[in-house]
Amino acid sequence: MSRKNSILFVRPDYHCSFFYRDEFRKLGWKADIFVESDYPQNLLYTKKDILTAPVLKGKGRLIRLLNKFLLFFWWHTIFWKYETHLYYGNPPIIGLGEVLERIFPYSKVVGKDFCWELWLAKLFGIKLIFRPTGCKDSDLKTTFESIDNGNICNNCGSYNKCDDRVNARGFSRIRKYFDFAISRGETKSKEMPEKFYKYKVIDLNLWKPDMDIPLEHLLPPTHNLRILHSAYLDKSGRTWKGRNIKGSPYVLAAIEQLKSEGHAVDYMYISDKPSNQMRFYQAQADIVVEQLIYGWWGSTGVETMALGKPVVCYIRPSWKELFLSLYKEHEDIPIVEADTQTVYESLKRLVVDADYRKQKGMESRLFAERHFNPKENTKSLIQILEKL
Repeated sequence: MSRKNSILFVRPDYHCSFFYRDEFRKLGWKADIFVESDYPQNLLYTKKDILTAPVLKGKGRLIRLLNKFLLFFWWHTIFWKYETHLYYGNPPIIGLGEVLERIFPYSKVVGKDFCWELWLAKLFGIKLIFRPTGCKDSDLKTTFESIDNGNICNNCGSYNKCDDRVNARGFSRIRKYFDFAISRGETKSKEMPEKFYKYKVIDLNLWKPDMDIPLEHLLPPTHNLRILHSAYLDKSGRTWKGRNIKGSPYVLAAIEQLKSEGHAVDYMYISDKPSNQMRFYQAQADIVVEQLIYGWWGSTGVETMALGKPVVCYIRPSWKELFLSLYKEHEDIPIVEADTQTVYESLKRLVVDADYRKQKGMESRLFAERHFNPKENTKSLIQILEKL
């Protein structure tokens, strides 16, 4: 059986991996997505046509252990069928090594960065590509703690869960087994070899300014401008000891100030909606605020720029400089730049100046068409893979 022109996405990168899979298939590739059994179901773009291991139902340590062995044996029936594995997030997927380590301390022989599934993949000549999920997959915590006087880590709700001993082992495995990591685009990692190209993609036919919205997803009519911000508040579980990487309290305070001054605005928050329905609500926003502290946009920015919305976000100057040096076809980034101290002024200009609001929305869509195009970005990825 030939493995040529085949790729397995190991864990989906939100809906991005699904669009890649479909584009690869259009070009004649064998392309599939592996989803772990504990992957959040509401984040799945679709539950159809995905690969997942069988799972024994029940609770308790014995059931969890049996499911790890089930995954172990099931994985070995499929992994070798693909020429390339593209991992989203740090391996391993099986997690059996920690169990075996208690029985036989193999790390003393082969090293703590040994990973059975990665070692076996390299033995089979499989190309391994890594895609970071976030900052902890891009560089060590100590590196991010040095940025902006520690402002990123000081405001991160996951700070107490971020362990550089675990992070360092992950980077060691990437250097040892992987052919390269796909850069997140805003920074250069000190820990792993990277490839810079336009990775993030979105279906520009589904996310478009004039999209149809099904009746069941229509919000009540209003003359107010809706300002969308997915807040990191206590109920979200993304805050810890007052840390809040999106700067949500500043966003909400700015909206309240605008309302107190008589501006016709509403705060818009989307929750408990499946991933594949989010666009119907995003499309009904007039202005979007991404985040005010980290320094770059995320999936919300990708989606709402594709919808032609003006997006407010803090863009770290050094990261912007790197981005524009890598992608010279972009003279600028269409984001309305703001931080915790300037978000009110940025929002006010968008609220009172309809022409400016429309202009930034048009720039957002144009940027999305040029930077998140699945067809073009898939071709670029294939060119990279063919050189390995």
